[in-house]
Amino acid sequence: MTSRTIDGCMKCGACVRECPVLLQEGRDRFPGPRRLAVEGPRFNEELSALRSPLELCTTCARCATVCPSALPLPEALVQVRRLLYRDHTRPEGQERMLANMDRTLRTVLPSGPVTDVPSTGDLLFFPGCIGHGRYPEGITSSLSLIRAVGGRPFAPQGWACCGSPLEKIGDEQRLSRVEAHNRALFRGFDTVVTSCPGCTVQLRKRYGLDPQHIIEHIHGSGRLCRSSFDPSSPPIKVALHSPCHLARIVGPHTLEMARDLLDMVPGVEVVNTGLEDDCCGGGGGVASARPDVAERMAGRKVQAALRAGAQLLLAPCPFCVINLGRIGLLNVQDLTVFLASRLLTAEGINSPIP
Repeated sequence: MTSRTIDGCMKCGACVRECPVLLQEGRDRFPGPRRLAVEGPRFNEELSALRSPLELCTTCARCATVCPSALPLPEALVQVRRLLYRDHTRPEGQERMLANMDRTLRTVLPSGPVTDVPSTGDLLFFPGCIGHGRYPEGITSSLSLIRAVGGRPFAPQGWACCGSPLEKIGDEQRLSRVEAHNRALFRGFDTVVTSCPGCTVQLRKRYGLDPQHIIEHIHGSGRLCRSSFDPSSPPIKVALHSPCHLARIVGPHTLEMARDLLDMVPGVEVVNTGLEDDCCGGGGGVASARPDVAERMAGRKVQAALRAGAQLLLAPCPFCVINLGRIGLLNVQDLTVFLASRLLTAEGINSPIP
């Protein structure tokens, strides 16, 4: 635990007031980032007493964005988790994830057919575990969009998990292993495009690469405009979810880009839910450790979108799509899937739109 985090806290309460898990679950179940990342270590609390609330942090980084001392609270909390799990077993869902890692170097096993990514091209694309194993239509759509703006995407054979889930749950040993594996594959490349914000952040922070999220790449190409999209597509009202790692860590410009892209699509009306920036509840290992909490947080987002009149909830993150989609009350899609479905030049993408 860094002394800067422990000693730099002003006890202003900003992180407590803004924490989405604390606001939903209450202080008794989740005392908030200050207690877990600052006060617990400062007063040498027994880690076992912090285990249950430590499982509830989504690492959404809302606390870090409002902290007047700019303390890295999510990173400090992850360090506490690392210390805890040296001597304690992990939640069952996380143990399953680690078993998958030991078998395949990826966090999830495919639940159905996967999208094959070419092994040669001119633009390195990192599929990510969730997209590859659980949301192949997102990978297909990302490839289609990259090709639409002039790229030839490829993925290195045998890529492994970027390591973000391992870092979030404090598994330093497996994290080091997958990083060494991927570094050998990425040697010679500086730029990589991803469809997952968590992968984008991890590749930038831990690998020294210059990753672009797919939204940054296609928007930054300048090759998409209103005439790129089918003018005969039916009108639709959509709500846009702001993934935490994309909006707060990759940067708020990404959501401006997402809205710019939606403005190009004929017939689209983006409705405001009032909860666009709220966490979906699935990140930081919460979806695997405490799915009940993740579901309650996702349900709140979906209900807000329904009240706003949305027919479709869009999220530029495959993990958020899966977590929000579990509620089942509203169709949820990755933004890439929606954009590709309305491209005039879409390569076989014909995702149903309500």
